[in-house]
Amino acid sequence: METLAEEYQDLSKKNSALRRYNKRLLFWMKILGLLFVLCLSYIIYIEYFPPFFGRWPELSQKYDNLQLEREALQEEIDSLNRVNSLLVELSPYYTGVFFEVQIGAFEHFDLEKYREGLAKLNIDYSGELDQYTLGKFRDLDLAKDFVRDIRRMGIKDAFIVAKIDGKRVTVKEAQEEARRLGEANS
Repeated sequence: METLAEEYQDLSKKNSALRRYNKRLLFWMKILGLLFVLCLSYIIYIEYFPPFFGRWPELSQKYDNLQLEREALQEEIDSLNRVNSLLVELSPYYTGVFFEVQIGAFEHFDLEKYREGLAKLNIDYSGELDQYTLGKFRDLDLAKDFVRDIRRMGIKDAFIVAKIDGKRVTVKEAQEEARRLGEANS
């Protein structure tokens, strides 16, 4: 058996080794903790400010340029849509589904002599009555809003007329055709 002094010496060596190990472990834990704090600080910093290095300024500039280009293109698209809607409304040709607002149908009443001054007034001479309509909408909700406004203006008998390729149909048939065409285009 070992003597008490030998056992004490052995334990003392182990204690010294453990202290050195603990010091190294504590040192590396402090280093890792410092690196963690630095990384976390940098991540928080770059949320509010551009990073110190890398391609960030270049990418940020490209992003800003793309945003400006996207806004310009969106304005151009909106402008083209407005022009297209105007051209569709003014076009004498019908293709696809349209909704118009009929404001009257008369047997012995002819506004043909005013047609040039009434660019937006459509006159349908088919049938016994001359039918007068305003607007040419692809969107039924927009046509409903328009007929509501026309009625508020005093033309209480105004109603929506649906057409597919220029032929008069029911609103329900036009909605079904628009849905079918929408599915075919998607």
